[in-house]
Amino acid sequence: MRDREDELHQALCQLSLRLERLEERVGALEAAPAGRRTAPAEVDAVLEAAPALPQGSLALLGRTLLVLAGAYLVRALTDGHLLPPALGVGLGMAYAAFWQLRADREALLGRTQSAAFHGLASSLIAFPLVWEATDRFELLPSAAAPLALVAFYGLGLAVAWHRRLCVNAVLTTVLALVTALALLVSTHDLLAGVLALAAIACGVEWLAWREAWLGLRWPAALALDAVGLLTVAVATRPELPGGYPPLAPGTAALALLVIPAVYVASIAARTLRARRPATAFEMTQGAAALALGLGGAVQVLSAHRLGTDAPGVVALLLGLLGYAAAYALAERGPGQARSFHLYSTAGGLLTAAGSSLLAPAWALPIAWTALGLAAAVLGRRFGRAALRVHGALYVAASVLQSGFLLSCARGLVAGPPPAGSPLAWATAMAAAIAWLVLATDRSAPRSGAARLPQLLLAALVVLAVIRAAQAGLWAVLGGVLHPDTGTAAVVRTAVLAALALALAAIARRGTLPELGWLVYPLVALGGVKLLLQDLREGRPATLVASLAVYGVVLTLAPRLMKPRAAA
Repeated sequence: MRDREDELHQALCQLSLRLERLEERVGALEAAPAGRRTAPAEVDAVLEAAPALPQGSLALLGRTLLVLAGAYLVRALTDGHLLPPALGVGLGMAYAAFWQLRADREALLGRTQSAAFHGLASSLIAFPLVWEATDRFELLPSAAAPLALVAFYGLGLAVAWHRRLCVNAVLTTVLALVTALALLVSTHDLLAGVLALAAIACGVEWLAWREAWLGLRWPAALALDAVGLLTVAVATRPELPGGYPPLAPGTAALALLVIPAVYVASIAARTLRARRPATAFEMTQGAAALALGLGGAVQVLSAHRLGTDAPGVVALLLGLLGYAAAYALAERGPGQARSFHLYSTAGGLLTAAGSSLLAPAWALPIAWTALGLAAAVLGRRFGRAALRVHGALYVAASVLQSGFLLSCARGLVAGPPPAGSPLAWATAMAAAIAWLVLATDRSAPRSGAARLPQLLLAALVVLAVIRAAQAGLWAVLGGVLHPDTGTAAVVRTAVLAALALALAAIARRGTLPELGWLVYPLVALGGVKLLLQDLREGRPATLVASLAVYGVVLTLAPRLMKPRAAA
């Protein structure tokens, strides 16, 4: 007993000594300056982290399996008719939403790996449940299933964005896309599929607006484009295949127009409002969305013999907005060269497409001619290279649409030159006017690729001159000479030769370099014609003239092409 009393006394002495040391430390801490004290948040963080042990991936995987086991318990109760199907589906969705909110909580505490597993478990419960509620239990109609899908996708995406969980964003997006496609396969509801995928694409594009996870744009766009192509293929049939719900052509066209609406709005927001340069995805998917949406709508309406004015108006308005965005907004911002070319090119193509849908066939060359002349004048007035290019392309399209190029080609190969329509000659005159407008612009480049618009217009003018000269020579000589194919071949060869020499002489001055670029193509065209037509159809008398004329061209053209100083 005496020994135990001694041991107890020693323990009490040691305890009192420790209490005295603790009092000394607390007093020293209270006497320390405020800047050197430990913050309460730091103490809480230390206390919270101290007892916690790092969880391994296997432990998190095991916990995820337990979460999935809870979902299968609800499924088993529903299959065993212990729970009504509606109640079972509702409990399952609430259970999945709970674990999605749990993922948000875990991310708030800094446990991002645990949050990723919670998000994975939640998505693996919710998205298959949406499909089962639609296909197996038939609780959700095909029109309501996309709403449930998009609602849960919005919840998962909001949690991923709020806590910057990249893994959760990828898992939620991929599973949502797979579920949307699975719903389309089971229900064959094209309208619901397009709208659901468009809503998912809107969420991904919103992330892109916030500069988050830009790589998700590719799978969302590919899935939406694929369903859009399927919609065009099915809706253009006279009757829908078996199993597809009714889909009116106008409704299908409106659904297809949703695709360019999503991406045009997103691209405009990023490149114009946020002043970010256009990316490869935006240039590729922007063109694909416009072609699929507008072109698909036109095909669907045309297949059912309905008017295409609505897509034409949309295309024309988008084209005008594209020009406005290019010159009023994109051109002013630094580093916006790619965006400027994107909007100006889109403006030109959409304007041409819209006018072709709205204008009748006889008025389309007139409309494109007016657009070409206006673009050429504005390009010269304001020194815009893009407008010069568009002006030349508009005029070339009007010449092609009027049939003038086809009649020129026929006049070069067979028979007397056919008489052209007044509209065809009017478009050729417009090409000459547009060329003069651009060629006489002293501020325009004198060489290089920037001279290509003048070259295109000059080629059209040369074709018109060939056509007019052949018609004139045939009218003068046709009544004197023997009107056979050999005579016609000599007339064509003489016109080509004379025009090649004239162009070489004019190009020697250096003021119109594009004329010099056309000399050797004309010589080559004459050589091909000599081999394929003159030698095959000509008589000895006509062959003498053809060979002599072509020999003169080959001799004089290179000499005339030399500048005066070199000569």
